[in-house]
Parts: sequence; structure tokens; C-alpha cells
Amino acid sequence: MSDTIVNENKFVFGVLETIEIKDSDDLGVLGRLQGTIRKDDKICITNYGDDDDELVVSSVARVEADKKIVESATDCLCALIVREGLSENIKPGSVIHSESTEKDEIRRAYIGSLGDSYVGNRDLELYETELNKMSITDCAEAWRIFVKVHEKKEGEFTIDEINEFKRKISILSHNLAKKILSADEIYCVVNRKTGEPHMFSRTTKSGNDYICAPPEIQIFSKPCLELAQKTFPAEIFEIRAISNGEEKDGIKNYLFDAFYLNGAVGMRINYEVVGMSRETIIPKPNYMGIKEVDIPVTNPDLVRWMLLRSQMNVPQTDAEKIIARLYYRFFAIEMLKAKFLIPSKVVGEVAEEDLPANLPEELKKEGEKPAVTKVNFPILVGKNRKNMVFLFTDIKRLRAMYNEEWTVFAQPIDKFINTFDVYINFSNKNQIGCSLTKSVYEEIHKMLGLEEEMLKAEDKLKEEDPEGYQRLLDRAKTNSEENNNDTNEENK
Repeated sequence: MSDTIVNENKFVFGVLETIEIKDSDDLGVLGRLQGTIRKDDKICITNYGDDDDELVVSSVARVEADKKIVESATDCLCALIVREGLSENIKPGSVIHSESTEKDEIRRAYIGSLGDSYVGNRDLELYETELNKMSITDCAEAWRIFVKVHEKKEGEFTIDEINEFKRKISILSHNLAKKILSADEIYCVVNRKTGEPHMFSRTTKSGNDYICAPPEIQIFSKPCLELAQKTFPAEIFEIRAISNGEEKDGIKNYLFDAFYLNGAVGMRINYEVVGMSRETIIPKPNYMGIKEVDIPVTNPDLVRWMLLRSQMNVPQTDAEKIIARLYYRFFAIEMLKAKFLIPSKVVGEVAEEDLPANLPEELKKEGEKPAVTKVNFPILVGKNRKNMVFLFTDIKRLRAMYNEEWTVFAQPIDKFINTFDVYINFSNKNQIGCSLTKSVYEEIHKMLGLEEEMLKAEDKLKEEDPEGYQRLLDRAKTNSEENNNDTNEENK
């Protein structure tokens, strides 16, 4: 801070609009003033929403109020001319203030002027030149204020209004995505149990069913780091800095793994209402034209349920138990479909005399010796002294445990479960993995098989006897209401 700032008067001025002056390096600014400002006052200029904002010191060349040039103005909408302001990054949301102005006052002026300019005056109709000047925080704040303002509208929105909202948010979100990927650093909310970006998902009841919202991760921009630390308790969460690095791909790689390895379907930026789909940020990988053997093995639809369940403590309430069962059911469905990676080491060919009698027919060729390779893979003694093998959902998690000396092959779980216990995504750092025995695997098969049979029977009844199906539904509804009435009486 410069020692030349000697103003005794305190003021804060949120910039709403900038006006370039012909043949001059000075800059005109229109904004809302709190306090008193005078001509020739020394001023500080702060861009609260910028990641690496540097305090700028300048002075006031002219003050205008009520379309008149004045010596001073107090608590009003007014215009200033800032000396050599053209060379500074002054924009809507910039705050001009006295040295004694506190940080909270600057933040309030920043949010107020950003909201008044981009939402109140413009309803988020932004020009490309403005979008280019906006920071990650500016975009997120404008988005949040836009949603907050329109939530207050009485009555339903028309189709045209909804389409206009979507268009404006789409333009803003695509620009915000570019800013995130090119930032020097962002901050991600990481779950300490899993060591991975925390998965935010809400479970709601719909009739007799429960719906799990697709999980999102959450990041914060640098100016909102303090907000992140206040919002998420340090004993449960880590606010992890993600650097873009010299290659400028660190953030992209981190988010790619969160979306396409972990199964997050979107991302929140600073606030819950500011969220975008993963495809808006990083397009889904396109493996068209690539041989199946060359397509990397990933299981994001499985990992998301493993992460969500791993984040939970031991369920205590009925609601927690329901959510845990839902996660387990979705995990089971995806686990049966998944192809897993197994680390292995080739230790040589099997001698002809040692070949097993039940060698598969496809390996036998008339007049030729079958080439059978002997492979070792890691084994641990599991439950009941049964051997356990390690399976991984993707190469990233496998390589975290086994280096490049280990080769990799892919198999579904049923190739192992009859002979071994299995451990999916074993890690010596975090609680993400899970173990399965043959008995648990069979219970899962039975559970999902019964569900499938019940659904088929229901569809068949609906098709062959619609009236009977409706009578069944009515009877079930009546029984449910009677049970609810009995329960209410007992509670009374």
C-alpha cells in the first residue's frame, strides 16, 4: 500500500460501467458511492474476484453527480474520471475505495455492483469483450445472482423465458469452463476417507421409490478459498489446490479423472446453484474407430457408487440405511457388468508334459505344441483362509499399487470369484475398495435375479390382463393406507 494515501474521508464505490475517453489514458467509471469522495482524492482499486488481484493506486481527476461536475459527492450514483485508469483492469465489479475500507465492505460493493451491472441492468446479456475480462469468481457470482433474482418471480415461467434462461446460462457456462481449464490453480473439495473429490448427491423419495441425484464434485476459485474452508469441516474434507503446471493440463487431467474414472456427472463452482455438466467442461472420450483391445478399461458407473458408499459413516438412522442400501444395489448392478484389470507377471512357458488335461480346445492345434504362458498375479490370504486376488477398475488405481513391471489383463469378476475371494481397488492409503466372497457374490446374483423376474412378471401381467394388474395396484394401495392408519393409531 502506498504511503501517499492520506484521505481522511472513507468511501467505497462499486463500478457499474466503464467509459473510454477519446485521446486519453484516463477512464470514466459510473457507479454507486457510499461515503464521500472528492476531486484529487487518492484511491485504491480492487478487483475482488480476480485470482491474482494487485492493489492499484490512482487518483480522481473529476467527479460528476446529477450530470454536473462537482468538487465532491456523497452516498449517490455518480461518475468519476480515474487518472490513467485505461491501463488498469477496471470493469463492472471493480471497487474503488479509500485505504481504510475493510475487506467485507469491499466484498459487498463487489457483489452489489456485479449484480446491478450484469443482472439488474443487463439480465445476464453479456458481450464477448465483457466475458473475456470476467474472472471465474465474476462468472460464478453473476450466475448465482441471476438465479437468485429470478427465483423470486411469482407464477410460472413461460417456455420462451425458460429457453432464454438456458441460452444465457449456456453462454456463461462455456466461457466459465474455458477459464477454469486455463486457470493457474483451483481448489477442489476432497473427501479425506477416499482421497478423491467428494461426491455430492441428494437422495429424495418419490412415491414408494427413492431417487439418487447424479453426483457432482465442487471446486472453488482462489478468492473464495476462505468460503470453502468455512463451509467444509477440516476433519472430514481437504480443500486441495490443483495446479495447472507448466504444461497447462494439470486441471484438465484432474477433472477428467473425476468425471470419466470416478463417475461424477458435473461440477459446482463456488456455490451449489452454479453447476455444469462434465461434457461442458471436458467432452466425453470418443473411441470410435479404435480397436476394442486398445480402448482403456474404465468403470465410472461402478466407481461412483463405491465412492459414495465409502464417504458414509456406518449408517445409524433409517434414512442413512436406505441410502446405503441404494448405493449397494447400484454398485451390485454395475459390478456384475464390469471388466476389471488384474496385475500379472509372466514367468515363462508351461512345459508340454505339465499342460493340464482340460486345456481349452481353441489352444489346441493339430501337429503343433500349444504355447501356454505361466502367469503369476498377487494373492493375499482372504477370509476363511481362502486366497484373495486384487482387481482394479482402471489403470490409474492399479498403477498406484503396482508399477510398470507388472503387465495388465482384463477380466470380469466371474472369472475369479468361484476360486478366489476378490478385493476391488485395494489401496494402502484410502477407504475406497471393497472385498467380496463367493457367498456375497451369489447373494447379489440372487437379489438382482429376483428383481428382474418380478419386473418381467409385472410387465407380463400388465400386457395380458390390464384390469387384473390395476386391481392388484388398487389392493396394494389400500393395504398401504391401512398400514399407515394402523401406524398412526399406534403413534397416538
